[in-house]
Amino acid sequence: MDDFLVDRALLAVEQIPPGRVAAYGDIARIVGCGPRRVGTIMRLYSRDVPYWRVVGADGDPGGKLLDHFRPHWDAEGITVKPNGLGCRIADYRADQVALDHAYRQALAELLARSSTPLPLIGRPATDALAIIGVTCLERVIEHSQAELLGLHGVGPKAIGLLADELDRLGWGWSRRGAA
Repeated sequence: MDDFLVDRALLAVEQIPPGRVAAYGDIARIVGCGPRRVGTIMRLYSRDVPYWRVVGADGDPGGKLLDHFRPHWDAEGITVKPNGLGCRIADYRADQVALDHAYRQALAELLARSSTPLPLIGRPATDALAIIGVTCLERVIEHSQAELLGLHGVGPKAIGLLADELDRLGWGWSRRGAA
């Protein structure tokens, strides 16, 4: 699995405020992958993040996870629905705009400390990417190839060089805006 995607998903989970939850799909939308991928990340890597704040779209953690979630939910004031399967997501869902903003700010701070430089793609492409805030490879993956090709100055050669570097690192393009 893409280590940087794992890091981004866990970073997004860390931004969910206490007493709030987010659906797998909410986290997936923020980091640019599918909800099942977020589920896999949570199953394999979530020990050090507030995993109890990530639930299914219906507010249910699924499986037998409620027993693990319940002490944390009790401490944070999240109540279990009358059916005993999870929480009412409408009552506890984190504000999506605020969550997205907190994630982007945390990611920017992380990237300011450590990021992967863009490959040598030429000055016009580099300048075009900088205009939309893409100054490192970690920012490239927030966009689809089609989005970047739509920028004046970014051509097939630059996309090919970016794709080669992403492949080398085992990273993928965003599906946002893809055909």
